[in-house]
Order: sequence, then structure tokens, then C-alpha cells
Amino acid sequence: MFADFGIVNFWTYLIGATLIVLAPGPETKFVIKTSITSGIKRGFAAIFSILLSDVLLVLLAWCGLAAVISSTPALFNAIKYAGAAYLFYLGVQTIRAIFKPTVETSEEKKSSADARGIIGRGMLVTLLNPKTLLFYISFFAQFINVQAEHSWMAFIILAAVMFAITLVYFGFLVFCGSYLLSRLKGNRRLSTIGNALVGMFFIGFAARLANATS
Repeated sequence: MFADFGIVNFWTYLIGATLIVLAPGPETKFVIKTSITSGIKRGFAAIFSILLSDVLLVLLAWCGLAAVISSTPALFNAIKYAGAAYLFYLGVQTIRAIFKPTVETSEEKKSSADARGIIGRGMLVTLLNPKTLLFYISFFAQFINVQAEHSWMAFIILAAVMFAITLVYFGFLVFCGSYLLSRLKGNRRLSTIGNALVGMFFIGFAARLANATS
């Protein structure tokens, strides 16, 4: 059935895509951080930002631009280092929050947890991660027969499967993060430890991303 749409080895793709989503990465850390610091609604805004970025990456892969980026070392490295710098920035900001006063005005809270800001930051985390880009031109492309009459359907179906897996798993993380938020409220020590760990995770992934190769 799937072969009619230009899809090769669908079940292998399903297993591989699930494992890739489950593997910890910058997007995972961003969703967890957002849900812990801002709650369920903002956590799902973070998920939406990742899905929106994935849509753009699917379109890039379909147009062949992703392969061009991967085969151009200078462009690949520019994206890689920009992504590493942004993750490092997020890590530093998270750790700095430990030393800020705990009392904030309602306007400041509204600004810091603004959904549009979260979506923008989430898109940067995803689009500046060359490993995500490589997924769509190496793993993703292996399961599409571009010679098929309706190969464009393969892009849509496989992308929809990836989006569904992402939504389910990240949705679970959001609810877990929201639970942690309820536990951290009023506990300065746990909040400090949580921010420190998340900040170090971001900085660690920044270093890992900076050493990534095409």
C-alpha cells in the first residue's frame, strides 16, 4: 500500500523515526525547559515551534536545498556554529536566572512566557541544528522513491508520521515538566538545581553541536 505513494520500507522508517525522536537533543531540552518554567500552554507552544520548523525542513528537503546545504561545508558550518552559539546563549540565560530576584511583576512574567517569543526561540533551536537538517536528507530521504508517480505524497505521509510521534512524545514531556513546575514552585533550592541542570544541558549540547560534522 505504502509503495503506491513512493514509500520504501515504511515500518523500518516508523521504528527509526521513533528512536530518533526519543533520542535527547536540543529540541527535547527546549520543550522540557519551557514546560518547567512556563507551564503546559507554553510547553505546547514550544512543540508547535518545533513542528513548524519541521514543516519548513520537509519543504527544503523536497526542493533539494537541504542537500545543497549539507554538501557546502561553509554553509553547513555557519549553521552549525550559529546553532551552537544560540544553545550556549540559552544555557547561560537559564543559569543567570538562578541569581535573579524571585519576585517579578505580572508584566515581566507575561513577557518572559510570551507564546510568540517561545515559538521564535523554538524555531531557532530546530533550524540551527544541522543534525535535524541531516535527518531530512539522509534518514528521511532513504524511504522515498523519487521516481514514483506520486512521490510528493511520500513526503507528506512520512512527515505526518514524524509529526505525530513528536507530538505524542513531547506532549508527554510537557505534562511531566508541568508537574515538576508545580513541585518547584515555592522551593528555591529545587528551582535553583533545576535551572542549573537545564542550563548545563544546553551548554553541553552547544559544545556537542559545535563539534558536529556533515
